[in-house]
Amino acid sequence: MKRYLILLLLCCLAISLSATGSAEIHAKMQGAYKSLSSFQANVSQTNYYPQLKRSIVYDGRIYFSPGRMLMSFDKPHTQLLKIENSRVELYDAQSNTLFKAQMLPQFGKMNPVEILQLYWTKSTVKIIRESGDIVSVKLIPKDDPLIISLNASINKKSGLVQSLSYSDSSGNTVTYAFSGIKTNAAIPSGVWSFSYPKDAQIIEQ
Repeated sequence: MKRYLILLLLCCLAISLSATGSAEIHAKMQGAYKSLSSFQANVSQTNYYPQLKRSIVYDGRIYFSPGRMLMSFDKPHTQLLKIENSRVELYDAQSNTLFKAQMLPQFGKMNPVEILQLYWTKSTVKIIRESGDIVSVKLIPKDDPLIISLNASINKKSGLVQSLSYSDSSGNTVTYAFSGIKTNAAIPSGVWSFSYPKDAQIIEQ
């Protein structure tokens, strides 16, 4: 009987530590991004489409400072996503099309990390793996019509997100992997300026 009681206490302790761990990781992440004046990194974005059984990988850079963000891809072709002053600009070199629109309030989260922060508090969060300083977490949103799950790898010392993926209700998955991260470092002013081709087709909403 005593042995079973000890095992029960150990199980309860393990559950308690897991819950505390996820809360601590969330607090660390929130603290890291709240104090940022700038963020820049290499980014690899992989889009998987189950209906096509095909993945498309985009490689480039991400820049972020309060109020604006730029994701600039040069592979497999040039593509830019710029968000500033609640305006969105998306340029695709393959089709030579520039899309401009006012950002809708429901899509007000500007970067991948903000998506993770938004869903953390309305999801069931589980720590699924821990390796060195990296903790992998899985989020299952509660009653969300669009996102069915999110996975992220977070540095538990710095609080910075190393990778993030989310799957929607159609089975499509988007994965971001960040490397060469620099925080609170000056972003060259030229990064925010880009001359679109004069013959680009402009679609404005």
